[in-house]
This record gives sequence, structure tokens and C-alpha cells, in this order.
Amino acid sequence: MPATERSVDSIMSRFPGPLLLYPSRKKWLLLLLLSAMFTAAGVDMVLRNAPSGWLVLIFFGAGLVMSATMLLPGAGGLVLDGDGFQVTSLFRRHRSRWQDVTRFEPISVPYARQRMVGFDDTTAGRTITAINTALTGHNAALPDTYGFSVDELAELMRRWRERAAAS
Repeated sequence: MPATERSVDSIMSRFPGPLLLYPSRKKWLLLLLLSAMFTAAGVDMVLRNAPSGWLVLIFFGAGLVMSATMLLPGAGGLVLDGDGFQVTSLFRRHRSRWQDVTRFEPISVPYARQRMVGFDDTTAGRTITAINTALTGHNAALPDTYGFSVDELAELMRRWRERAAAS
């Protein structure tokens, strides 16, 4: 979807959808590049018998594989429709119904220096719910901002949910 069509108001005009939003390719390309550089450094460290070389290689190698995977078609996205939304990340899909989710808000993830859109899902498992709620105040979050700012995506999710509940 072109940047000129990315305002929340123009997106809302597409209700009830389905509407597919894609993760930021720029973000995943940057992560791929950084992971590749650090993976190469990890290989160099291993070859020089540095004690932490394997740790660097494994950690950033995993980041390299993950970011490369997220750049493949169909690996990630957010689908909004009148009944709920579906998040796809690393080809895994999770569907949530609007009636099961509330409170879409920007959140900060401690220690990760990352902002996300958090929400509450009544169908979430107990263990993960307790951990997530203790960390962020919400039991679930969207894994990407799909080219929006965190505030814009939270507003879009709130407004789409409100319109779905009213129809």
C-alpha cells in the first residue's frame, strides 16, 4: 500500500476489509544487514578462538535467518476484517476475534527499548498472560507496526474494533 494511502482515516474507509498490512521491509533489511555483519564477526571470533565467538555466531546467525525469513512473501502481515484480525509472523498465523480483545495502546517493552501496540486478549494462556501483564500492562502485543507509528497503529486497531462492534 503506497505511503499516501497510509493514514488511519483512509484505512478506515476500507472497513470491513479484509485489509492486508505488511511488515516494514526496510526494518527487516536493516536487521538482515546488521545480523550479517555481526554473524561475520562471530565467525571471525570463532576462527581466532575467542571465548565468546560461538555465542555471538549463534545469536546473530539466528537473527540473520529470522530476518531473511521475514523478507519472504507471506512470512508476515496483519489482516483486518469485520470479525477480527490475523497476525502472521515467520509464517505462523494467529487469529483473534474483536469480541475477545480490548485496550489497544502503545506500550514500551522493558529492557528491549522497543515500543509496540499492546492489547488484552481474553483467550490468552495464563502463564504468558501473567508474564506479559507484569512487564507491559497488557497480555498480548502486535509483533510489528506495519509501516505505521505505534500511536497510529493503536488508533487504527481501536477504531477498527469499535466499528466492528457497532456493525
